[in-house]
Amino acid sequence: MDYNNDFERQIEDAERERRKKERKEKWAKREKSFWRAFLFTEDGKPKSGLMVYTFCLSLVYVLLYIAAFNFSIEWLSPLTASWPVFAGNLVQSLAAGAALVLISLVLHRLLTDKRLMLGCHLWLALYAALVCASMLFMLGDRDAFSAFLHFFSWFILVPVLLGLAVTYLLYRRDYVPPKRDEEAPWKKYTQRR
Repeated sequence: MDYNNDFERQIEDAERERRKKERKEKWAKREKSFWRAFLFTEDGKPKSGLMVYTFCLSLVYVLLYIAAFNFSIEWLSPLTASWPVFAGNLVQSLAAGAALVLISLVLHRLLTDKRLMLGCHLWLALYAALVCASMLFMLGDRDAFSAFLHFFSWFILVPVLLGLAVTYLLYRRDYVPPKRDEEAPWKKYTQRR
């Protein structure tokens, strides 16, 4: 009886060690990939704070774009109903994009890191590219994809490109890279006077 219990315990220990080894290998692969920027250091800080902050901000912006389009369509559709379709869509798309550009301008002024808004819009451009590529494969039909591109250009491409252009210009105007010291900080503590 004890022999069977010992044998089962050894099997459980071996299985536990195998799973532990697999987890370590999995994390080692993740640390070598793109996703390592989202992992944390031993101190509990993100390895790339800019990546994490802009990613989270971009998710908030997705929700803001949805809300801006909801209000844009609700308020501007009665006004643009008699206009040509192209003009009505353009006005609604630019109105939603302008609302988010205004929010970007305010946040750009308030936040000390001037790269955040541009990084957020780069994430949005990446999302747009991924949506377009995935719909190309999912739809398959040329007519369905052209109808999607019509929707995509008005509701995603125009506002994201508008925001990307404005935040890039703000970034170019306001971003000052950190100054590099002549000496590394550790050298001033190791030099004798």
